Amino acid sequence: MTVRADATRRPDRKSARPTKSAKGKTAAKRGPVFRLSESPSHLLRRAEQFAAEIFLKADIPDGVTLRQSVLLAAIAEADGASQSDLVSATGVDRSTLAEMMARMEQKGFIVRAAAEDDGRAKSVSLTAEGRRRLEGALPAMREVDKALLAALPATRRSAFKATLLALAGAADAMHAESAEAPKPTKRAAKAKTAKKARSKR
Repeated sequence: MTVRADATRRPDRKSARPTKSAKGKTAAKRGPVFRLSESPSHLLRRAEQFAAEIFLKADIPDGVTLRQSVLLAAIAEADGASQSDLVSATGVDRSTLAEMMARMEQKGFIVRAAAEDDGRAKSVSLTAEGRRRLEGALPAMREVDKALLAALPATRRSAFKATLLALAGAADAMHAESAEAPKPTKRAAKAKTAKKARSKR
């Protein structure tokens, strides 16, 4: 029996293998893998989602949101606080906080008046209705805290709270630094824009 020569030929191994340069290009394209499971910022967001879901499952009268309850608690803790004080206490940005307070004032949860020591600032206090709404939300807020700590071994709970306090302190320091930094004038901003445009040419 005669076997055809072309049927027994083996493929050229050199042509089948990728070249070193091709391998290098493939590796360069992939780069280092970013693992969400090891990202502190992502894990913090997951923890925040966990807390929000627990709050939503609680039977809260009148449908007060978690963020609203946080703001109500901050005002109750420091009656007569200014908007700047509440920004620091809650971590909610200034524009969002202003919108929240405007809506809560319309609903009769809070009252705002000129501060005694600064007529330009507004001091914020809870109304009777605002206190009632806060009292209704407190059980859910305590349940969230309880569930977060229960997810950790007892020996790690104090360290967990200390870590959160340290992160909150770092956020406060960053906000204070940005507030104290002098704002650039219009002329300086234009010069900076022109410099960027020249560097791109």
